This record gives sequence, structure tokens and C-alpha cells, in this order.
Amino acid sequence: MPVPLLKKVLPAQTRLSLRQFYWLSRSWLYVGNKVYCPLCEAAFRTFLPFGTERRQQALCPRCHTVERHRLLWLYLTEQVNITQRSLEVLHMAPEPILQSRLKRLLHLRYRSADLTSPVAMDHADIQALPYPDATFDLILCSHVLAHVPNDAKALQELRRVLKPTGQLLLQARLHPHAHTVEQPNAITPQQRLQAYGQADRFRNYGQDFGQRVAAQGFSVEKVEYALTRTPEEQTRLGLGNGELIFVATPSRHEAQ
Repeated sequence: MPVPLLKKVLPAQTRLSLRQFYWLSRSWLYVGNKVYCPLCEAAFRTFLPFGTERRQQALCPRCHTVERHRLLWLYLTEQVNITQRSLEVLHMAPEPILQSRLKRLLHLRYRSADLTSPVAMDHADIQALPYPDATFDLILCSHVLAHVPNDAKALQELRRVLKPTGQLLLQARLHPHAHTVEQPNAITPQQRLQAYGQADRFRNYGQDFGQRVAAQGFSVEKVEYALTRTPEEQTRLGLGNGELIFVATPSRHEAQ
């Protein structure tokens, strides 16, 4: 049966389950002990190339996570202590393997949300979240904001539903230029493809990403968590180069 027809016939969750079974069935081809994925807790002889730029040692052969996912999971387990604490957690645009790991932690009160994702628990627009004020202790938002028409409004909503003592963990693809690139005339998907290299992007973030977050009422700490490991451990865990986690907390003025 052709792939387009399968997409019409099979529910999205079924298609995802089939893909995961396919990945699992092929992962034995890469069995070894040179690299280790902390998310699926399996060792391999190599990670696989991934991305349009074909990053080497990026993709886990078994769970298909990449550098930023593994880095975030390590931060959550080691710094947030996610496996022990009782927290209200919101996960925007949930990555399937990460959602699966978090949902297994029964002490968490976990929700995931996205506008279109078939695996998200709630169908919601990040620019108008359906949750009461000060609901969540922890919000995860990885590589989402560049795909949102109004990222300032999205950040305001995330701050609104975050408790005054909560944390928002952000990840984003940062370009080397100093300032974020936004082209108001890039309206159609084709125009956005030409402007940003991807049809569903609304901007390319520059090195000012942290300042843009802070402008919406957050105190922001930029964490290069891979540096807590030796170079050899970074390679074994496939943490990549220059992956950052932005830890945002409501600023005192805004939290009052």
C-alpha cells in the first residue's frame, strides 16, 4: 500500500507505533558499546547522521532522538530531579520518547499540548493556552517558538500559566548572527521557506534569544549543560556542540 494512502487510512498514533516498531527492529544493526542513549537506555556502535546539514553522531538508532533531547533528559534527571519530585508539568509540542518517559513517572501531574500533534494530550494554541494562571511548576518548550506567529504572546502565555516559583526550559536553534531575523513580508509558506529555510518558520533566532525571552517578564540563565561532562562523555552520549538550555523563571516584578 502506498505511503500517502497509509496516511489516510491509519490513525496518526498507529502510524507512530509502526514507525517505532520499525526503528526498534532495525536498531540491532547498530548494537555496540561506543555510544549510549540515556533516553532509551541502550548502547550502540554509533549514532546516525541527521538533519539537512547531516550532523554526524546525532540520531539514536533506536528511539530517534537527537542531541538536544538527550541533553534535556540529562538536565531533567540531574538538575530538576524529575524522577523524584512531585511536579505539575506542561510539555509543549511533545517529543514521543520524552513524553513516554515522563508519563511513566506517576508522581508527576503531566500534560502535553500542541496545536496539531497527534501525540499531544491537549489540542491547544501556545498563544492562547487553556490552563488557569499559575498552574505548572515546570514547562518544557523545545524548538517551538520559531514556528509560532507571535512568539512574544506565546511567552506571555507560558509565563501566565507558570507558577511564580516555576521554571520554563527552552531550547531553540540559534543562528550565529547577533539579532533575530524576521521578515514581515514573508507571509506564504513559500516565502517563509525562502526567508528562513523552512516553510513553517516565522523567524530565525540569533544570539539575542535570551534577551527576547527576558523581555516578556523572565529572568533567564543560559546553560551549556554538555560542559558538565568530559569531552569523551559528550561523545559517548551524543550531546553535540553548543546545545543550550535556557532556564527562565518569572522575574520578581512580574511574579508579584
